Amino acid sequence: MRHPRTATLACRGSNMNVGMRRPGGDWSLARIDKADHYQTVLYEIDMLRFCYSRLVRPPEAALNADIWTYLESFLVHYRNLLYFFGVPPKRTSDLTLVRPEEIWSMDSGLASTLPDRSVLDEMSAKGSGLWQKYEDSSKRDDTISRYLQHCTSFRLSPKRWFPVEMMNEIGDLLAAFEKLLPEFKPASRSQPIDRGHFLGGGSMSTNSGN
Repeated sequence: MRHPRTATLACRGSNMNVGMRRPGGDWSLARIDKADHYQTVLYEIDMLRFCYSRLVRPPEAALNADIWTYLESFLVHYRNLLYFFGVPPKRTSDLTLVRPEEIWSMDSGLASTLPDRSVLDEMSAKGSGLWQKYEDSSKRDDTISRYLQHCTSFRLSPKRWFPVEMMNEIGDLLAAFEKLLPEFKPASRSQPIDRGHFLGGGSMSTNSGN
């Protein structure tokens, strides 16, 4: 346990008020709230499309680093959706099309609209094929994860990504899935940022909802 005087000196040395427990005070960021599990998946789809739009039409004055950022985010969301559509769950917390009752749940009020198993199986087959192409490490070394995970020797190998092709491959699957659920597009319909928050260091009252 730290001596009280030591703690006080630490606060003074970092120009912190006694009540302030974090460097930067209350300045924080979080993702949009999600009320139901199906919105988590729709958020992934919406963010994938948003990142894709920035890749094919970079914002004015964008830097190379902006493109790298959008590319990595695009790949993260793409990979997440491959696991949702094409891989059986490994943990009880995994959202997956194999357990559709968690998406079309009683709590969300969507249980009565649960699609036929044949429809879900067709989606899963499509997702599984894309997962094998981009993420199955038993068949390839250049998976998405190996270029996004912790620092490894795999990342020294050159790798080109083709976002247009990747979106064409998954586009019909995403569109078919969205038609079965209420609309949720927070990214593509988001508002301009509160620049005062970033410049002034104030608190931003949003939560991830996870």
